[in-house]
Amino acid sequence: MLFTSLDYYLFLPIVALVFFLTPVRFRWAWLLVASYYFYMDWNPWYIWLIVGSTLIDYTAALQIEGAANRQRKKAWLWLSIVANLGLLFTFKYFNFLSGEAAKVARLFQPEFEAYHLDILLPVGISFYTFQTMAYTIDVYKGFTKAERHLGRYALYVSFFPQLVAGPIERSRDLLSQFHFNYQFDYQRIVGGLQLILWGLFKKLVIADRLALFVDEVYGHPAQYEGFTVWLASVFFLFQIFCDFSAYTDIAIGSARILGVRLSQNFENRVYVITSFNKFWRGWHITLTNWFRDYVFFQLTPMGRGMAWILVATVISFTLNGIWHGAEWTFLIWGGLNGLFVALEALLSKPADRWLSQFGLSKGKPIRWLVDFALFFNLAVVSIIFFRAVNIQDAFMLIGQLPKISPIQLHESIADIVGVRDFLIAAGMLIFMDVMHRLFRGQDIDAYFRQIPWWARLGFYVLLINLILYLRVPEQQAFIYFEF
Repeated sequence: MLFTSLDYYLFLPIVALVFFLTPVRFRWAWLLVASYYFYMDWNPWYIWLIVGSTLIDYTAALQIEGAANRQRKKAWLWLSIVANLGLLFTFKYFNFLSGEAAKVARLFQPEFEAYHLDILLPVGISFYTFQTMAYTIDVYKGFTKAERHLGRYALYVSFFPQLVAGPIERSRDLLSQFHFNYQFDYQRIVGGLQLILWGLFKKLVIADRLALFVDEVYGHPAQYEGFTVWLASVFFLFQIFCDFSAYTDIAIGSARILGVRLSQNFENRVYVITSFNKFWRGWHITLTNWFRDYVFFQLTPMGRGMAWILVATVISFTLNGIWHGAEWTFLIWGGLNGLFVALEALLSKPADRWLSQFGLSKGKPIRWLVDFALFFNLAVVSIIFFRAVNIQDAFMLIGQLPKISPIQLHESIADIVGVRDFLIAAGMLIFMDVMHRLFRGQDIDAYFRQIPWWARLGFYVLLINLILYLRVPEQQAFIYFEF
């Protein structure tokens, strides 16, 4: 059940209507039933993975909190971690590692065959396993209390708006909300609908249109070079922002209708990259914070000095890359971003002093342009590894970048999507950025409460018409459903 499908917009109002008609003490049960139904629409059998993970972590947290000694607490914590990482390993990484091991084995035994599990990756498994692991770790560290109510804990694991692709919520932020008495709030529901509409615009009008160009270039890497590869990579950076932030907007909006507030996952203009440290504070915020809290902060006490902190940074980002998928491309993408963040932390002050000698001190417009040109293009190069089908394609595309030909770029645009569709995509990106400037770091709901009703109405009409007339007919799944 895609967030862009008609089925979802029949499902959501029914869930909301029954929710507000249900007595308060039973509302959690209705949301749990709706969430399980939502997930079973993808694959009914995989609901048992969520149920299993829920029962293991629910039990582990209670045992951790009630354990008489540290060894027993640690044993239950490791049970939770091993169980969740075991699920991820089996469904996401086993076939990849088996294949790589087979390549090594064939050096000594050419006829060696890799063992392959005939299974599909369960939707959302990377998200809900990290969410439940965070819960047991927080209980172990004393940051949160173990939840006694199994039903409400099960809802925390499976809450349908954020089940498939986040945000990855902490128990102190989400689980506690399922104990509240929600009242119908017209303004909150309007705010949720605004977020859903804005998300649909970003997904259907911008992300899916950019995908037409990106998919062609990355699907045939030997045929394109220079500006075409660069533009496809720029477009992919915007595509994945529009695609994933659209999912997040729809998730947050859907939850808000039900009285639940989810975490922000993207800053509005995070794509204006003038610093990798700043970029990663605004990009996939809940996952970045997860690796900061549960990996980076655990690694830093193991060594001393700035050098070890930089190593811990690279390790954390490399694991972030591996979380995205079982491919060398994701490992390299994560490692590169960790390296960029580490080098910026190491070199930013000396670079500031050196550039100031040439009149390029911080705060000047020309310095902003220099920073943007450097960091944005580094992000564009690194995103090639994220999007490429395999490591060979990634290096081929990077090798094609220096072969610059403006004529070939024009021909590629005309052949791949047509000048009209290209101009529509560019125009909609500009429109989105203008709106993000107006939002000034707020979400759409907060912004629209400050403007007259007729301006809000005009914007709704405009967005609906843009979606109806400029959407791409071929419906595409959200990119992060693959992870």
